[in-house]
Amino acid sequence: MNCVEHCLPELELATGQVREALQSILHTILFLRAPGPVTPEDVHCEGFDFTYARIAQHDSATNATNAIMNAGTNATTVQPMIGSPDEKVDAAIEKLLQTL
Repeated sequence: MNCVEHCLPELELATGQVREALQSILHTILFLRAPGPVTPEDVHCEGFDFTYARIAQHDSATNATNAIMNAGTNATTVQPMIGSPDEKVDAAIEKLLQTL
């Protein structure tokens, strides 16, 4: 098997930049390892000069799917989609930051 290893230099960040750096890393990995075709979305980091690609959010498609699934139910019982890439990334970052 052909294996190439890339070693990146250590990254020194201010405390306020850690979450954004972790989001860029995890979203990039999810985008590159997506099992099917996905639409890219460029995100520019506010804390430092860096842009990364992530899986685009399709709010209109999600809203339409939720509307179809929740047809005939009370509007107060509508819950957001569980298991979206954003929720999974945020949960993983929270768990990591709690261990520090």
